[in-house]
Amino acid sequence: MGELRPVGVSRETLAGAWRELGREFVGVDGSIKPDVARVSQIMYSADGYMCVVNAPAERKPLDQAAGAVNLDSVSAEVRAEAALGVVAYAGRYEIEGDFVRHIIYTALNPNLIGTRQPRRAEIVGDDLTLCTTPDEQGNFFRIRWRRAEKM
Repeated sequence: MGELRPVGVSRETLAGAWRELGREFVGVDGSIKPDVARVSQIMYSADGYMCVVNAPAERKPLDQAAGAVNLDSVSAEVRAEAALGVVAYAGRYEIEGDFVRHIIYTALNPNLIGTRQPRRAEIVGDDLTLCTTPDEQGNFFRIRWRRAEKM
């Protein structure tokens, strides 16, 4: 079998559900520091919509609100504990070259609403890698995903 090579990122190659394999901080010097284990899924539709839910893997179940869809009936402390470390947002996406831009419509963090979050994207086989744009020092964050049906 031949070596897998990156394919161009397009709505057709990106469409579907992806589950996280791991994430890491990449230093300007090439150093890699793994982040905490996460349970995450990102989805892209062929018509330009996306959503992601990303949470720490070791969250403990809540004593309150068993079976509730939302956390409206629990205390502020329980809500804060449940939301700690969670990233959740949805909206549209656009592709330009090897960048995917998430255009956020709704989010757990209200400060994200209306922002555009660029990610450098690469697809190789059933794996997707998304990277943030480098910060002022050249460090960036990388998340590796695999097609959900292959997990």
